[in-house]
Amino acid sequence: METTPNVRILVINPNTSTHMTDALRPVLEDLQMPFVQYTFFTSPTPGIPSINSPEDAAESAEICLPSLIPLLPHHDAFLVACYSRHPLVTQLKRECKKLSRAATAGSEGRGANKHVTGIFEASVLSSLALIDDAEGEGFGIVSTGKVWEKALQTAVGGFLGESGDGDGNPTEKSRFYGCETTGLNASELHDLPADQVRGKMMEATKRVLRRGQQQHASQEIKSKSKVKAICLGCAGMVGLEDAVRQACVEELGHEEAKDVCIVDGVKAGVALLCSLARTGF
Repeated sequence: METTPNVRILVINPNTSTHMTDALRPVLEDLQMPFVQYTFFTSPTPGIPSINSPEDAAESAEICLPSLIPLLPHHDAFLVACYSRHPLVTQLKRECKKLSRAATAGSEGRGANKHVTGIFEASVLSSLALIDDAEGEGFGIVSTGKVWEKALQTAVGGFLGESGDGDGNPTEKSRFYGCETTGLNASELHDLPADQVRGKMMEATKRVLRRGQQQHASQEIKSKSKVKAICLGCAGMVGLEDAVRQACVEELGHEEAKDVCIVDGVKAGVALLCSLARTGF
C-alpha cells in the first residue's frame, strides 16, 4: 500500500549552485520517508554563487525572499540549506505567520502552522540532544573558510544564549567546543580533487576533537575528548561524513571514536521539520 505524502518540504539553497542543490537530493532520498514530498529551490541569478561570509548570507536572503514568498502557501515546512544563522530563517517565519493569521482571521481556530528551520539551527539542536551535558560533553563544528570560526561561535552563542570570549573560543561552561575550518569555500568542496578535500576535512576534524581534550597538569597525556558530536558546517559537505569518521578513528582510536556522532544538518533539519509538522505544533 502506497503512502500519500503528507508533509511538503521546500528545501532552499540560497546560492546559485544547482550542483549543490542536486547533491542534496540523494541525501534526502536515503532517509526513506515516504510521507515527505520534497521540492527544491535554488537562488535566482544573478545571485551569490557561494556563501562565504555572513554578509553573503544577508545578500542572498534579499535576493531569494521575493521568489520564495509566492511558494509559501504550497508547502508545509521550509529548510534553509546554508550553514549560518541565515536571515531567511527569521524572514520566512515572519511571512508564514502572516499567512496563518490571514487564514484564521475572524475565527477562534489556530490553523495549521508552517515550520521553518535552517541546517545550522537543526544541527545544534540535534547535537544538544545527543551529548551528555552532565558529563561535560559538547559539540563542535567543521566548516569551510576561516571567517566562519568567529562567525559560527557568535551564531551558536546567540542561538543558545551564551557568549564566547570574543576570539572565536567558547567559555569554560559552554557545551560548544568551537569551530575549525578547512580553508576551502563551499564551491571548492566540489571543484577540488577529492583527496585534497578529504585531507582538509580530516585535519579540521582532528583539531575540533583536540579542543575537547584537557591536558593533565602533571602528565604529558591527554584525556579523552569531550567532543561527542561534530556538525558538518556546510551544506556542500554532504557525503563527507566518512572523512570525519576516519579522522575520529585516527585521533581517538576505534573504541572512543564510536562515541562521536556526526551530525548532517540537512538530515537533522528534515527530521525536525517532519516531527513539528506531523505532531501539529
